[in-house]
This record gives sequence, C-alpha cells and structure tokens, in this order.
Amino acid sequence: MAAVKYKCDAPNQDQITDLSVAALPIVSNGAMFAAFNQGIFKKHGLNVTFQTVAGLPATISAVQGGAVDIAFTGTLATFQAMDRGISLTFVAPFAGIAPGYWKKMQAGEKGFTREINALMVAPDSPIKTPGDLSGKTVVVGDVKGQSELTTRFVIKKHGGDPDSVKFVVMGFADAVNALMAGQVDAAYSAEPAIVKAEQAGYRIISWPGVETFEEGPTSGFVASTTWVLENPEVAARFNCAIREATALGRADPDLVRKTTAEKQGVDPKSLANAVVPYYFTSMDMKGLERFYSIEKQAKFITADIDLNAVVIPQAIAN
Repeated sequence: MAAVKYKCDAPNQDQITDLSVAALPIVSNGAMFAAFNQGIFKKHGLNVTFQTVAGLPATISAVQGGAVDIAFTGTLATFQAMDRGISLTFVAPFAGIAPGYWKKMQAGEKGFTREINALMVAPDSPIKTPGDLSGKTVVVGDVKGQSELTTRFVIKKHGGDPDSVKFVVMGFADAVNALMAGQVDAAYSAEPAIVKAEQAGYRIISWPGVETFEEGPTSGFVASTTWVLENPEVAARFNCAIREATALGRADPDLVRKTTAEKQGVDPKSLANAVVPYYFTSMDMKGLERFYSIEKQAKFITADIDLNAVVIPQAIAN
C-alpha cells in the first residue's frame, strides 16, 4: 500500500469522503454506532453511511459486489473468503476475546466466567462434556463457520469424535427452542437466547469460542484489496476512527449496550446484562495467526495466506 501521511493523533477534515460500511445490529457493533453518534468518523473526514445486513456472509458479499466500501466481518469468515479467491484486506481490528480470558475463566476470576456463545444440553441430559457428543445431534449456527469449527474443536479436545456428530444448522433462538423441545442433544447458541435456557435449568457444558481460541480478534473490518490500493488514506482514516470506537467501547460498555438497543429498537433493559466483547485498538497478529492455524488444521480452509500482506500497516501499529 502506498505511503500514507495521515496520523490518528492529528485528525483533520482536509478531505471529506463518502464511505459506505456494512454492519450488523449486534452488541459488538454498538461501539461503532456510538462513535458515529459522537461524530468520531466526521472528525476524521468520513461521511459514513451504514448498510445493515442480516449476517456475516452478507457483509463480505456486499464488499465483493461493490455495494459497500468496507464491511464488518468475522475473522474466520474472512479467511474462508480469501480461501475462495476473494481478494480482501483488513483495514481495522475490532472485537474479540480479551488477552488472558481463557486462563482467567478457568481460574473463575470475576468478570471472566461467561462469554457470548455457549454449548448447552438439557437439565437431565447424561451428557457432561463436549466429548460425550459423539454420535449425537447438535445444533450449530453455520456450516463451516465459527460455531461449527469451535464445536468440533471442543468435542475433539474432550475425547469425542466430531465426524460422528450430526450437525443441524439453526439460528440462535431456534437452536434453544429445538433443545427445549427435545429435538436435539445439544445446541450452540448465544446471548440473549442462552439466558432463557439457563433460567429453565439447561446446562452449559462449554464456552466453545473461548475454549477454542483462548484469546484474540474474532472480528474486524475488511475492504477489497483493489479498493484499499486505490484509497489508502481513506482506509487509514477509517482505521483511526475505529481505533477511537474501540477505545470508547472498552471505556463505556453500558453505552455500547444502550446504543445497540436503540439500533435494534428494543428496550435497553433487555440488554442490560449483555456481554460486551473486548475491543482491540490494534490488530493482534499472534491471535490472527492462531485463528488461521486452527481453521486450516480443521481443513475448513486450504490456502496459504500471508497474514502480514492482508492487513494494512496502520491497523498493526500500536
């Protein structure tokens, strides 16, 4: 990428650029929406328009098809797109699992006892660990995505055979409903759906995301590599704005919850206890490498990817 003079600590509006961004109305994106409300993007010369989409596949499709300039997306989904030959570049880090989270969770440290996603079973189920799921029927939220990858990982880690499992794909709410109806043996779901199940006595046997990855960036912002090469300063300005958004999210999780509730059009009380993810102000390259290695070892991807070549320098710098 061409040399860029723009610096985050010297924001300006010397150039005003219209920028379209694909986003999701989920808790993690609340930090970005809050930053927008506070004028942080405008401070960096960006006139941002958000295109809210239904799921992660749609965000990458929007970038690939030229419907938007930049998209929020999952790290694993990005690697899979690259594996299919789609040329993408990370322009900013975003949310993920905090450094040291898994070790703190194992130690029962306050504030580190839960995560957003969980693998659940019925109250009277004989299943005690993910290793007991061999030959069972398990709901996951995607095919060859994060939920299937992490569920497979924890099943194998606990001595089970993930290849013997029948995976069924459902949304998070439907997954819990299917588990409660006795249609499946276990369900991978997410807040707030897992709270409903816990209140009814359903048991969590794994926090698969944290147990698999331990820590690191589960999401980020990407653009087509062609766009980045043609708009290096705009990419740098966006990275600066997201850095401020992540700092805002870490400093004020209640604002993230409130902004997300507004975006979803729901009562803020319904998200009062929602888990707000950790926000990375710079790209955790070791974490990125670990995520890539796990996905490749699972044979969800086969391509060799030079990670340093698919992240703009500004996103790596502290």
